[in-house]
Amino acid sequence: GTEAPPEPGPSAGTPRPQPAEEEEDDDGDEDFQFLLCEGCGQDCAHPRLLSCLHTLCPACLSDTKQCPLCQAAAGAPAVDNLLFSNLRGRLQVWRQIRSSRGPDCSRCRTEAALVWCSDCEEFFCARCFEEHQWWHKKKEHRFRRVEELRAGSVQQFLEDTKTSCSLFCSSPSHPGESRVCSIYCPRCERALCCPCALLDTAHAPFRDLRAETHRRQDELCSLRRDLRRLRGSFEAALGRLRGEAARQEEQRERLRERVLASCERLQQLVRREAEELQALLEARPERGRSALAEELRDAEGSLLRLEAAERLVERLGRYGGEQELMDMQPFVKAALLDLQRLRPPQAPELREPPHFALCRARLRAL
Repeated sequence: GTEAPPEPGPSAGTPRPQPAEEEEDDDGDEDFQFLLCEGCGQDCAHPRLLSCLHTLCPACLSDTKQCPLCQAAAGAPAVDNLLFSNLRGRLQVWRQIRSSRGPDCSRCRTEAALVWCSDCEEFFCARCFEEHQWWHKKKEHRFRRVEELRAGSVQQFLEDTKTSCSLFCSSPSHPGESRVCSIYCPRCERALCCPCALLDTAHAPFRDLRAETHRRQDELCSLRRDLRRLRGSFEAALGRLRGEAARQEEQRERLRERVLASCERLQQLVRREAEELQALLEARPERGRSALAEELRDAEGSLLRLEAAERLVERLGRYGGEQELMDMQPFVKAALLDLQRLRPPQAPELREPPHFALCRARLRAL
């Protein structure tokens, strides 16, 4: 059930050929940007999957109470995203295949690899492949030439290698031996090898592991279809909410513009009204204002004369001699007698001018 490595090819011990120029090919890598951390966009060897199904690197999981992207509460502890981790490893294998130097033999690490074993997930040179075939002569391992893989696409390589990963039994009854699983126990919810299944008859009936994987895949596909319909409803609701938010923001902006325009008009109105009221007060003096001003001037002048007469008589009596008294007394006496005839002015009955009331009414209306 085994085959020798396909010919033609370099013989055992043949050194790796060195290409004339680099032929690095990253075709298709842009399709796998989803493997990067959704928080920081960096490559991560151990991505973590949250209960909201966002994938983040450990550095972005500083807050374990909620997702930093959707703010969803962490319902369950984050788990390793095995899909992204394994896919990342398979992409690294693909880059080795498409690199200009090609992959090394995974066993001797000195010769150029000629064959890729999907079951062992290793590269082999011609000599190591012969040893591999001898040790596994009773097993039908799947292998392909590296040149054939280089001629294919990354999607085809990932499609071919996704079924090559084997599940090994996790039973503690054989810790030193890795046994491939082919049976699924519904009660334990784990895969078992055939010997463990035969010994554990209490949990029968068992299921075929491949049938169980197909059932789980179908279950996830069904849930995906339901979630797609639910997502459509959410997108429609989100569109309506965004439209309502946009309308409210538009109304708020219009109201803000109206408020600013109204404030500007009010300021102009107040300034114009203030100018008119000031002009009204200045252009229409009240009746009797000039007569009152005249009386004020007369009263102020009489007061100054009385104060001057009082000071002069006091100084004349304090510092004047007989000569000054005899010479100035008649003149001063006549002036004092004249001042005695003065009478204080009576305050007139003042009435508020009509335009005062008009100004007050306009101020209240404003």
